[in-house]
Amino acid sequence: MKSDIPQLMTERGLDALVVYGNTDTSSDLAYLTGGAHLERAMYLHARGREPVLFASALERENAEATGIPTRLWSDFPLSRYLQKAEGDLLAARIAQWQAIFAENGVQGRVGFYGLADMGYAFRFLSALAQALPDIEVVGEAPPNLFATARETKDAWELEAMRAAGQATTEVIANVFDFLSGHRAQEDMLVKADGAPLTIGDVKAFIRLELVKRNLEETHENIFSQGRDAGVPHNAGRYDMPLRLGQTIIFDIFPRDRATGYFHDITRTFFLGYAPDPLARKWLDVKRVFDEVMAQIRVGEPGGKYQQMTCDLFEMLNYPTICSDPQTTVGYIHSLGHGVGLDIHESPRLSTLGPPTPLRPGHVVSVEPGLYYPDEGWGVRIEDTIAFDESGRLVNLSDFPYEMVIPVGQ
Repeated sequence: MKSDIPQLMTERGLDALVVYGNTDTSSDLAYLTGGAHLERAMYLHARGREPVLFASALERENAEATGIPTRLWSDFPLSRYLQKAEGDLLAARIAQWQAIFAENGVQGRVGFYGLADMGYAFRFLSALAQALPDIEVVGEAPPNLFATARETKDAWELEAMRAAGQATTEVIANVFDFLSGHRAQEDMLVKADGAPLTIGDVKAFIRLELVKRNLEETHENIFSQGRDAGVPHNAGRYDMPLRLGQTIIFDIFPRDRATGYFHDITRTFFLGYAPDPLARKWLDVKRVFDEVMAQIRVGEPGGKYQQMTCDLFEMLNYPTICSDPQTTVGYIHSLGHGVGLDIHESPRLSTLGPPTPLRPGHVVSVEPGLYYPDEGWGVRIEDTIAFDESGRLVNLSDFPYEMVIPVGQ
């Protein structure tokens, strides 16, 4: 949580921190500023002092609305430093930051965060360290200070994520109604003019439903059918007609434009009917999903539930990534990931990495699945869950698990 940042600075031996970038691309900067729209902004926090937010005069009201004391870049005119540096832009920016740091008492170990071109960031920070011998430039390895702080959500964040989940499930309900409103002709859905209904038609409908709820598709949502559903991140082919009796994976993970928080939910379904062999596969995934959801709780490491998922699938005679890390069929990914201002963040439900115990405030996806592209199917079921301040599990994906979506004849 944000309230943890001073303690995290102390634990990491940081005397100050700098977060630079655009709030649209730096989720750490968005986290600190409450999602305000800012470009080329800098959050500067020297330990023992109030944080300061530097912004363009064009966005001064956006910056001031954050409640963070705001300064304008024009208080340190780049043109002045550019003139002194005889047109050397890198040298001018170094001089500008040197003046800002001096005025704000920045010295010692300084952590740098945000998002910029890797090559430029290396050049800039190297030059800054050379120009400011009283500063030690610190770049953290993951999980850095902000990844750690953002792992646990406060009450406001959990409510924002609950609202994003509710809006997302409204989209799914309307998509299912849209599909049911079409009639079947032979083995496919058709439109009123008799032309096949395609995945591209459905994706266009999804995007309209997202816009109506102020949700945005920052990464293309997944609506994949048959063989394509057998590769987890196949997004779906736009020209493919929707067919009856095939697995369709609908994985939707929009961001709320108002708050910046994501939701992540997957449903796998059949149109019209489910062939018995594939229905059994769907039920196997649902069985594993239900067992994990019944067992997951705070205090246990996330990797425990990945191992549990592998064990359950292996008992059902499916290969898993735990026994064979190179398998491309069966269960081939981790059980879940943190969700927040990024669609993938800490903590992870994985046996890889540190065994982070689940805690109140954690928000994670739970998404077991099976994938067999050469057999023409894939099944995944996913909800996003949270643990509230008391450690109680709260399902943010309040939506039924329907195997078959009926269609008109």
